[in-house]
Amino acid sequence: MVTISDGLGFEKLITLAEAVPMDFPEQKTMKQTPDIDRVSLEELELAYLKHPIIFNAINKSVQSIMSAGWELRAKDPKVLAYFKNFIDSVGKVGENVTFEEILESIFQYQMIYGNTYIETVLGKHTNDPNNIVDLVILDPKRMDYAKKADGKISLDKYCKPVGYIQQWPFEVDPNNQGDTLPDNSEVSLDPNQIFLLPERICLFKLYTFGDRFYSIGLAEAAYKSILYELSIKKAHYNSVEQKGEPPIIDYVGDQFHQPTPQQIQNSVETMKKFKYNRYFAFPYWHKVEPLNYKPNDIILDSLKYLREDIASSVGMPLSFAIGSGEDTNRSTLATQHLFLASTLNNIVKKTLSTLRKNIFERICKFNKFDEVPEIVWNHIGVEEINDKAKRLTEYVKAGSLSPTDEGLTDYIKQSERLKPYQET
Repeated sequence: MVTISDGLGFEKLITLAEAVPMDFPEQKTMKQTPDIDRVSLEELELAYLKHPIIFNAINKSVQSIMSAGWELRAKDPKVLAYFKNFIDSVGKVGENVTFEEILESIFQYQMIYGNTYIETVLGKHTNDPNNIVDLVILDPKRMDYAKKADGKISLDKYCKPVGYIQQWPFEVDPNNQGDTLPDNSEVSLDPNQIFLLPERICLFKLYTFGDRFYSIGLAEAAYKSILYELSIKKAHYNSVEQKGEPPIIDYVGDQFHQPTPQQIQNSVETMKKFKYNRYFAFPYWHKVEPLNYKPNDIILDSLKYLREDIASSVGMPLSFAIGSGEDTNRSTLATQHLFLASTLNNIVKKTLSTLRKNIFERICKFNKFDEVPEIVWNHIGVEEINDKAKRLTEYVKAGSLSPTDEGLTDYIKQSERLKPYQET
């Protein structure tokens, strides 16, 4: 078959045989497909693309994570060399991307959609499901679990999904593509869907709930607030436009001059020219004046509340999300940053754990490596240079940072991230 991310005619892969059954104990409990209403992934994508706070907050979060940097570690030089070569070779199938760009997309997609799907491209000369030769990032909007005709997720006897499906464009024929359905499978496929065995896909989940089949991203909890804010904004902008150019009223006639319908209509036609002409003349029984509005503070208060609600959903202080420090004192901002850094570090930890278990461990199993390497991410946190400089000065004054005491100096340099980490 072809890789699902690259369309037709690129590389043929041998269809996976079912993995050798292992004598796992069967669980006595069961799992159920969630039936709560969810916001569609298309709507979440629009929220990211169209809403400034969501767009800025997610981008800043991803940028903060990626700017911290990471390091691949393994004690065995052969294992380290193999994985460095694998990382350097990623992106040869489908889109020409780097491993760094794939990591960035994993974090970004999790925050937008809740889930990130990676195709683990398998080598064509063996049917071993652990022979991973490349990674391809997939569009979450086109991916889902394989389901039965009743819409429930199709599970095996261990309550694990039997596979995934990918939605193909209607103009592309998906026949004879994808993997063969397992025996006695209850999976029901639409005409434009292909089936994929679990080994094909590595699924990253951000915040799970219930039986953990699906995950929720950062934008979904704010979805209702986004809709309300956009609705209020539209009404508010219309109001601002009207207040900027308030309607002009002409009171036609007085107690001695009863206006006719034609005179009123003539006045309206004349006032329509106010945008283009500067000079007008009316009889004295015309009284022309703008229609005044009273300011509505409720609109502005509601917009502020909704903005705070949206920023709370994405886990970023509003002052960070909108790029302003208004109404935030320095001590409060420092505390908010601490919680933000903790959130981002937690997201990185969960993501790397999935990457190590579902990709790195499989590669090591295929190559019979005794050690599984790990990606160590540097601590995520933004600190002002002046704060660090002040603290380093105190170290020097106290005699802690000195060339004569290499052990303590190295520890301080490592803690302050002034040198690469060295294992002892």
